[in-house]
Amino acid sequence: MKNLRDHIDLTAEKAQIDADMQYAVTLDFGPYLGYLAHYGAKIRRMASAYQQHEIAERILIAYADEALDRAKGD
Repeated sequence: MKNLRDHIDLTAEKAQIDADMQYAVTLDFGPYLGYLAHYGAKIRRMASAYQQHEIAERILIAYADEALDRAKGD
């Protein structure tokens, strides 16, 4: 299990989120909503690799929100 202190920037996870949000904005409305509705489970899986998974999950959720805004051009 990874220690969050050693990976505080979560670079690999954030890169994956950026790619996923870029993909999400290409979807039609229905699939877009479904994709985002299930995305929390993916974030939980990413965060579960860390001993401090609750903290990692909060960081990744906030980042995903920001990444989606960027991908939409907001």
